Amino acid sequence: MSQKKETDVLLSQGEASQLHHVLEHYHDIAMQLHATRNQDEAQVAVNAINTLSQATQIALLKALSKENNTDAADTLAAMNVLGQNKDIRKEARRCLIRLESAKVFPQWTPPHIPAVQVNSAHPPRFWKGVVTQSREEGEVQLVLAWEQGYDYGDVRTMVFLLDFWQDGIKDAIIEISSKRQAERRIEEMRTKLVDLVMTSCTLAEGKRLIEEAYSVNQWRGTTPHKEYRDRLPLINQLILQANDLDEDHGLTFIRPDLEDEKVMMNFLGAWSLGDYGLAYDLLTAHSNLREGLERDEWIERRRAWANEAHPARIELGFVHQSEQSQSVLWLPTPLPTGHSSSKQIEAGWSLELTETPLSGTLREMPLGTAVNKETGRHWFWTSYTLRRENEEWRIQSAVDEGARIQGLSIAELQQRIQEYEAAIEALVNEHEANIETAMEDLSWRLTQLLHYYDALIVRLPFDYNVSVDAYTRALVIGNPELTMVYVERLVTRFAERRGEMLRGLGATLSTLAYKYDTQFMQQRHKHLLVRAEATLRESIVAENSAMGHILLAELLIDQNRNDEAEAEMLVAKELRPNPREEASIEAGLGNIAMRRELMGRAITHYQNVTELDPHYAGSWFHLGFAHYLLGHFAEAEAAYQRAIVEEPDDIGSYSQLIGIHMKQGHLAKARESAEQGLRNNPDSADLHALLASVLSEMGEVRDAEREIAEAEQLNAELDIVKSVREYINRSGSKKR
Repeated sequence: MSQKKETDVLLSQGEASQLHHVLEHYHDIAMQLHATRNQDEAQVAVNAINTLSQATQIALLKALSKENNTDAADTLAAMNVLGQNKDIRKEARRCLIRLESAKVFPQWTPPHIPAVQVNSAHPPRFWKGVVTQSREEGEVQLVLAWEQGYDYGDVRTMVFLLDFWQDGIKDAIIEISSKRQAERRIEEMRTKLVDLVMTSCTLAEGKRLIEEAYSVNQWRGTTPHKEYRDRLPLINQLILQANDLDEDHGLTFIRPDLEDEKVMMNFLGAWSLGDYGLAYDLLTAHSNLREGLERDEWIERRRAWANEAHPARIELGFVHQSEQSQSVLWLPTPLPTGHSSSKQIEAGWSLELTETPLSGTLREMPLGTAVNKETGRHWFWTSYTLRRENEEWRIQSAVDEGARIQGLSIAELQQRIQEYEAAIEALVNEHEANIETAMEDLSWRLTQLLHYYDALIVRLPFDYNVSVDAYTRALVIGNPELTMVYVERLVTRFAERRGEMLRGLGATLSTLAYKYDTQFMQQRHKHLLVRAEATLRESIVAENSAMGHILLAELLIDQNRNDEAEAEMLVAKELRPNPREEASIEAGLGNIAMRRELMGRAITHYQNVTELDPHYAGSWFHLGFAHYLLGHFAEAEAAYQRAIVEEPDDIGSYSQLIGIHMKQGHLAKARESAEQGLRNNPDSADLHALLASVLSEMGEVRDAEREIAEAEQLNAELDIVKSVREYINRSGSKKR
């Protein structure tokens, strides 16, 4: 459909002169408008414009719409209200819209005329509201729109991005358009937000969402979006202080098809991140966790707690659905019989927080059975009963399993531990050939087992064997932050095997430090490294063992302190290390030699590693890489082939082999290595890209395109994927 072109207005010489004169003095008109006290005085201020011919007035208004300043906007606002005929008022309104699109708004309000009528002949009326059903994600997009104009043909739309975790009113856009344009914009939002459902909302519900988001700004000390602040008078009049609000149906705008486990996980996530409004809404209307409190009071109590506890960095250990028929390994609160719409789900989770007396005032706050004093992380085990309410899963109640098992006797705890140990052993035996298939079951059983050990440690605080058993089980889980809890207890409470336990603590601190090696956690990273080094040096004082020096040297290598690391490795070599320890020493010395670019020396050390321990992780790859750097391609190829035998899932060896074959022009062998790698690692974007490169060199364009497309589907952001795609495209262009 063609659009009308705006035509220039033809003026006589006299009209053009009048236009030029008024245009030179519109700043004076704006100044007079700001001094007016009533409508009559305002009418006098614009009299110089009203006395012009209609054609001259229209030309003047169009010229003002290009001035892009508030004086021009004020003059247009006055003509929108005080123009002497309908066409002039409509043209003034259109020109105001142009200025608003450039973020220029009038500062003058006509006396005795509400501000929301400045741009309209009729007061605006609420037209529609839509919002994304994404409240469970801590964020919604809200669209509120009003009809306005002489024939209510225009629409003022306000679009808000509301964040309920930190940023509050995160974004705001206010614009005026035709109804058709407004409808198209809303439809475009529906299309772009493919994973979200948009549903209708009333003005009262929109107001509630905005006020809740603004309360987050107030609590977090963050600033609402600039557009919101700049247009607050208008937002107040149309939304926050509006008198004609319709009904608030109390809708939560949570996705209605959330599965039971997702509801429970969203509750924990919202609660730990400070989105207590969402946490409240995920409870049933009569949940005992609401404590009979209204929503606002429930939220305020938890915000007060968060101000002291500073909860952060929640981690979910396991989520496991309980069945009534399950064995004694699950000890839930019994479900009411005959309620198929109820489910019981247990979760193991942890959270960093500061101890505060207010924790005892929150019914949903469980007992931390293990606490890492360094990071403040607490570990919990909670079971939740969920019910269907209005066809949606909601949490009815929670049981603190960690606190419950603290009440068991020593004999009961030992019995439960034996049962868990037996179940774990049976699982391992059953899945011995492919243990990965049992990892999920093993994970939750091992985690729950540690909660029983926590309770037994409380009952038997001076029993060394109980603490050692807990430590060894924590090592199996592979969580250094949790492992640290048990090994630190052994170091501080018991003198037995002190040197060994200090080595374990030092190694755990080192591993944990690199978990926090991010731009946001550098202080913690550095602090843990300092503690790790001090602890390992203390272990050497307690027991001057080869392993203590090896662990210290590896920590120093990671920090590029190569001279110190070499000295520690050489000391370890003099302390009669066993073959495994000697292999570690040779590997460390090889790494130091590589950093010094002493490839021949590095090769000697890596060869020693392979002779001492042929299965030592990474030794064959490092040997191959050192040979490759010296141009010893035959030796490098042999080493990489052996590395693949030892570690078929490590794509690095395949990549290096492909590179060697390509460098030597052996395309068929390069293809064979890439295909072998993909048989063992079918989801490797790197190997798909490398195979595409080989196929392109072989002239098999169609197969190359298939492989690079597969690589892009797996990970289009990898550098190797991008570079191979560019190479294939260039090659195709040259052939064309």
